[in-house]
Amino acid sequence: MLIRKAAAVLAAVLLVEGAAALPAPETVSPEMAAAVSAPPPAMWRERADSLAQIAAAESDYAKAAGRAALASAARLGIEVETERLAGVVVRRLAPREGNAAKPGVILYIHGGGYVFGGGPAGITEALPLVRKGWRVVAVDYRLAPEHPFPAAIDDAFAVYRALLEEDPQRPVAVFGTSTGGAMTLILALQAERAGVALPAALIAGTPWSDLTKTGDTYRTLEGVDNVLGSYDGMLASAAEAYADGRNMKDPLLSPVYADEAELAKFPPTLLLSGTRDLFLSNTVRMHKRLLLAGADARLVVYEALSHAQYYFVEDAPETAEHYEILERFLLKSLEKELP
Repeated sequence: MLIRKAAAVLAAVLLVEGAAALPAPETVSPEMAAAVSAPPPAMWRERADSLAQIAAAESDYAKAAGRAALASAARLGIEVETERLAGVVVRRLAPREGNAAKPGVILYIHGGGYVFGGGPAGITEALPLVRKGWRVVAVDYRLAPEHPFPAAIDDAFAVYRALLEEDPQRPVAVFGTSTGGAMTLILALQAERAGVALPAALIAGTPWSDLTKTGDTYRTLEGVDNVLGSYDGMLASAAEAYADGRNMKDPLLSPVYADEAELAKFPPTLLLSGTRDLFLSNTVRMHKRLLLAGADARLVVYEALSHAQYYFVEDAPETAEHYEILERFLLKSLEKELP
């Protein structure tokens, strides 16, 4: 029951009655098939009429998903401590008593288009890693439209710097999905530009690495991705609300446009997507840029999965495999950084 309730909340927000979806192929498990073949989204499909509508939708989602996330943490015996670090709200997630902690710490950055996922709702994806023994700090960064660019990335970077100062010998990995995946990549750019030590590893799950409607799968997978559906709905509204009139091809908004010299200095980076993911082009374009820059970059594309669907179904074999891939990457990357 780790994330089932949170996934149900998400589904209730996203699904539109009577809409069709592609059937699940035989190459996915029965547990994942229901999610893969679910109807396409409603909320993400429709543009917001106003900034107030975005804020109201976030409030509703944060309340329901936050309750579900805290309930999941409690059932697992995961400690959730809310505090401020560098002036930013964070939640420290510790493994249950007796579960040996893994090396280092993970800074987790939630997704949500820069407009959704605030409060305890922003810990859901990290809980399976904590159950495996990882210590996680989840940053509750400020959200648009009330707080546009660069509020979100400034908050995440401030927390990262504070974690480095807490224990300079402790390796820090940064992990996020969707908007969190983009912010993970952006944080590395910020660190390089500021002359700060880069993270030991980056995990950028289906990163929103280009806020503009650029890339093949924004078109070829429109209506196929049954999580996001289309760029032209709420995604476009969210991009406009966060960018607030700035050039969306600024690398601190769309890291796929970063300079090659900066990308060359990135630490080991794992990128994740799915064959039905609207952000597949965002992910593979970012992977190619990193490879051409000479960075250590790896790409996993999951069969049949839409955007971020790799963590939505708790009891699916695909979900277990996904977290096993993350753990192996983290152990290999962080253990090399230990003194």
